[in-house]
Amino acid sequence: MDNPFANISSPGDARAALADWKERADQRAAEAIAASEAVQELTAVGQDANGVVAVKLNSSGAIMEVRFSTDMQRMQPRHAERQFMEAYGNAGQALMRAAQAAVSERLPDSSPTARALVDSIKMRFPEREEEDEV
Repeated sequence: MDNPFANISSPGDARAALADWKERADQRAAEAIAASEAVQELTAVGQDANGVVAVKLNSSGAIMEVRFSTDMQRMQPRHAERQFMEAYGNAGQALMRAAQAAVSERLPDSSPTARALVDSIKMRFPEREEEDEV
């Protein structure tokens, strides 16, 4: 990264370099705010593999809605729980993918702000490993 203040030879050069730096900083701040607002507006829906449960999450990962198919009535509670948890996890993964897309449209992937916005969701919904049957 080159130093915009390295070749300053006059007060006019200093003012121009400072104005340029401020403009770039303001632009980066606006992009970060836009990315953050885009993430805050996200919702995501996930379903279990059998289509028995659908869960809708807001941007913070809180459940906004749960829908059950009529097949739920015939399930044992432990199977219903597993279906719900699968749908919830799938919704979290969808939320993370949506956040990554929203952020990458507004910020470069190398941006610390971009990583922080996506990592805040990744912490709540880490990548899942294949689970063994319980």
